[in-house]
Amino acid sequence: MPHPFQPPTGAEFDNCNFWITGATSGMGFEIARHLAAQRASLWIMARNPQTLQATAQQLRLSGAKSVTEIALDLTDPNLFDYTTRQVANVTFRGVLINGGGPHGGSLLNFTAADYDAAHALLLKGPALLTQALLPRLEAGKGSLVAISSTTVRELNPSLPLSGAYRSGFMSLMKAFAEEAGKRSVRVNVVAPGYVRTDKLGELQAFTAKSKYGEVNAETLAAVEKEWAALSPLNKIIEPEEIAELCLFLFSKAGSSLTGQTILADAGQLRSL
Repeated sequence: MPHPFQPPTGAEFDNCNFWITGATSGMGFEIARHLAAQRASLWIMARNPQTLQATAQQLRLSGAKSVTEIALDLTDPNLFDYTTRQVANVTFRGVLINGGGPHGGSLLNFTAADYDAAHALLLKGPALLTQALLPRLEAGKGSLVAISSTTVRELNPSLPLSGAYRSGFMSLMKAFAEEAGKRSVRVNVVAPGYVRTDKLGELQAFTAKSKYGEVNAETLAAVEKEWAALSPLNKIIEPEEIAELCLFLFSKAGSSLTGQTILADAGQLRSL
């Protein structure tokens, strides 16, 4: 019997439309690349038009049936209206809600602008994008997956704003799953632990500076070793592992799952 999180094979996603947010790097790019290999038609969203163009070319070379570039930010005030117009006649098989997070720091040092930015990036923007895209999933009885973080289940003292606003969005996702289920659409959250991305590299440097007073190869390696040791598997997760899990959730094999928050943290969190 295959592993339950094994990515689907064959032509299940051939020519199906997928909207991928944060598609130009990290987990978003890996998920897009995995879908491209299955001949999916991709709508990729990111802030930088030049990076989008380069990513689109990579995805076409990886096998994507087509790639539509959406130069848009989750914090854009026109996010909902723009997205609704763009997808008015499109049926999606899957949507990935994915983006960066606020910088780390001490609660005593955050400004009002920091709170506003975190709210727009991690709660308001993703919620509005979900509202805009869910009706386009209904026709295809599709699946929406949101990438979150283990901070929704356990405090990371270095990332207090991330935990606060991601937890609020996770609660909304549970409500979206309830509403979407009436329309045969599934909504799930993947909460990764330490995944080897550029964003993790920024946090690694911040942690090295805070803990050891300087950032160099030795202190960065020490931080990575400490993070890996937090899990029974003693590892930093690779973006490809998250991509395979998300493809499972998009696939027919995951058709019984909705309203779930799946921890992909190599066993770091011990709570039941």
